[in-house]
Amino acid sequence: MKILFIDDEPDVRTSLSHFLTKSGHHVVCVADGMEGLREFHSQDFNLVITDIRMPRMDGLEFLRRTKVIERSPVDIIVITGHGDMANAIKALKYGAYDYLQKPIDVRELTIAMERAAEYTALRANYARLKKEFDIQVEAKTRTVCGQAEQLRAAYLEEIGLDRLCVYSEAMRRVIHQAEQYSSEKEMSVLIEGESGTGKELVARYVHHYGQVSAVVPFVIINCGAVSRELFEGELFGHEPGAYTGATAKGRMGKFEAADGGTIFLDEIGEIPLNLQVKLLRVLEEKKICRLGGVKEIPVDFRIICATNKDLAREVDEKRFRLDLFYRINTGSIRIPPLRERRDDIVPLALHFVNRAYARRGKPFDRFTPDAEEFLLSFPWPGNVRQLKNAMEHVALTAVLDRVGKEELSFIDKLNHAMEQATGSRPVLKLEELNLPEDNLDLERLNKDIIEKALAKYHGNQTRTAQYLGISRRVLQGRLKKWGL
Repeated sequence: MKILFIDDEPDVRTSLSHFLTKSGHHVVCVADGMEGLREFHSQDFNLVITDIRMPRMDGLEFLRRTKVIERSPVDIIVITGHGDMANAIKALKYGAYDYLQKPIDVRELTIAMERAAEYTALRANYARLKKEFDIQVEAKTRTVCGQAEQLRAAYLEEIGLDRLCVYSEAMRRVIHQAEQYSSEKEMSVLIEGESGTGKELVARYVHHYGQVSAVVPFVIINCGAVSRELFEGELFGHEPGAYTGATAKGRMGKFEAADGGTIFLDEIGEIPLNLQVKLLRVLEEKKICRLGGVKEIPVDFRIICATNKDLAREVDEKRFRLDLFYRINTGSIRIPPLRERRDDIVPLALHFVNRAYARRGKPFDRFTPDAEEFLLSFPWPGNVRQLKNAMEHVALTAVLDRVGKEELSFIDKLNHAMEQATGSRPVLKLEELNLPEDNLDLERLNKDIIEKALAKYHGNQTRTAQYLGISRRVLQGRLKKWGL
């Protein structure tokens, strides 16, 4: 060992250093604590042996500076005079490893040095093992965190929330509302917003926020995609042989499937009037009766509805029941269109384009300033859905990792078609209409407008419905009614 020996008595320094040197140790001797402190800071020592009573700086002050202030790991053995136990105890409190009384017994010194060496070795081994343990813990933690993040991503993808991104204050308010409504299981929630704004994602968030189990059912029915004839069976189910084409074993309806969870009625405004009464009854009583059945089945569910229509206007025009409107509108969330939350556009575009590039194994750098300016200036009539599809197109066709305005030019070419599809169309001005003096046959006027629209698009019902701002099913219903 390399030992620093501090004592103001020359004879003690000489004899003790001679003994330690013969024992195979390298010894540096100094006469007081001040000089010992300088040596201690200039070299690396394995052990310090110091007297307590010395001029200029005593052993206790040396201990205080090295062990209390600097927290040095080097072990220190102090030498005390006879009857100096108070200082010996104080030295131990300061951090001395052991103390020996004068005159020094070399056997006791040897034993103390051996114990100090063992303690130092144990401490070094502990430090090594702790470092290895910390490294392993850190590595395992990174692995577990990575796995947890993968599981979280997989879970969000499984429940359909991996596409929910919030950047603007407007969307933060939407999410805050969704979180508030989530805890109110008995509250019906109506989500309003244009097509493509993410109404289903917000509905999923209302359902899943704070949910302990992922197996709680979330049942979706798109009211605009179900034919009028099959609507009742889709919602309530049917008994065996209830109608022509019914399954032999019967079938559970959407409300039964949603028992204990949430049913999401997308495009609620498309539900036929005759079924709105039955829907209201189910919401009030929480009981359903299958088609062809007589037994009432109790169901417990939360209902979330969504629409891109103005339901209040639909009520005024007698296309939607007022009592049902009040029943489903206990809690209301309006999702602003993308053009009203410009802060979301570039971050969402970056999110979508990065994922699209990554799926194709292509590197993406950034949007150029003129590309960002274009993204912000475009009206995005198809909202977030249109933006996502546009970024998929960019990732598929772009050659460079940097996307400029030229790579986005295809979006501008589709602008007119998008406007027609989302209702941003020229409207008839009231001052240009010549209203009759007596009465107006509104039904005849609607029929004439639809006939002209059909002629405009050469009988194409899909484009005609888009032009008129109604669903294809509604258009077909009117054509059938008028025999067109």
